[in-house]
Amino acid sequence: MLQEMTRRRFLEAGAAAAAADKLTDGGFQEVFEPGVPERAKPLVPAGAVSLRAFRRKCVGCQLCVKACPEHVLRASRSLSRLLQPEMGFEHGYCRPSCSRCGEVCPAGAIIPVPREEKLHTHIGRAVWHKDRCLAARDGIRCTACERHCPVKAIKLVKGVPVVDASACIGCGACENLCPARPLPGMKVDGVEVHRVERPVPAKKVAYERIHPGRFRPHAQV
Repeated sequence: MLQEMTRRRFLEAGAAAAAADKLTDGGFQEVFEPGVPERAKPLVPAGAVSLRAFRRKCVGCQLCVKACPEHVLRASRSLSRLLQPEMGFEHGYCRPSCSRCGEVCPAGAIIPVPREEKLHTHIGRAVWHKDRCLAARDGIRCTACERHCPVKAIKLVKGVPVVDASACIGCGACENLCPARPLPGMKVDGVEVHRVERPVPAKKVAYERIHPGRFRPHAQV
């Protein structure tokens, strides 16, 4: 009888949690969806070449949005780019092995990119926010961004992440998997023109650190 009462109370508690329509972790602690950080520049997928080329060719058909298995692509709400897709990492990140958006694009705004090339295609750069990072803000040991970066562009130095801008490809894994709320401790900003290169010359690395988001042409390096 006691076991039956205990089981009933457990089921009732579970039903109450479900009725409240809240995400919970294994300990019934409420989990909040991540917020959407404001980006210096929007992101478009590898295979789009540049923001300008993408906006010129994209017809806003939404096929790439529907095809994206990670739900990274969504229609822009900007009046100047209405219905043209842009990237966000609240639900997933742009995996190097995926090129579905390029495979379905009928206008050539995005072309398929092989995994090996995508690992070297820089569509943006991760930016660390000290005031949001759990390690810096609360002293919590967190290694999420370092562990999940597919190109090993993030290293922990004295417990906090440091981004190697020359290696970061802007895939959004660090932003998506960061446990900080309401906004992630990592944010990815897009770049005007994608670049395909790795490793990057030392002079260019120094220039990028002084001028974040701007990349010198090869002739100037």
